[in-house]
Amino acid sequence: MKKGFTLIELLVVIAIIGILASIVLVSFPGAQKKARDSRVVSAISQARTIMVYINANDGNYDEFTATHADMVNIWAEIIANDATGATPYITYVGATGSTDACIYARLSAKTDWYYCASSDGRAGFTTTDPGNATDGTCIGTASASCPTDISG
Repeated sequence: MKKGFTLIELLVVIAIIGILASIVLVSFPGAQKKARDSRVVSAISQARTIMVYINANDGNYDEFTATHADMVNIWAEIIANDATGATPYITYVGATGSTDACIYARLSAKTDWYYCASSDGRAGFTTTDPGNATDGTCIGTASASCPTDISG
């Protein structure tokens, strides 16, 4: 007697593998977007820590910029994963001696969702674009504050 698989058995196995592969390929882009969003949230959370550190040392947020030594890698991470493909935003109220700061980026997995962190202690997800169309500063109840509809 000869041992081995029949042609039908091999075709059934190949068909099952093909079905499983198509299921994985369909769900893969969604998983990539969620992973990118997680990286953005993590990077903005790290930036928020730097924001607090700079204010504690200087008494203002003037040094909280994309070119600050502690922010260069974090800034690059946010840019690489921002849903718009555009530059994320660090904004201030007042040019010199700023007492408020905010950073936010658009997320990929959910349409029109942002993650925002501001110097007034707000941090989280929002469906309100944190950017002010005229000057780019974060909006809200206080200067350079994340929007008040933050959830999650």
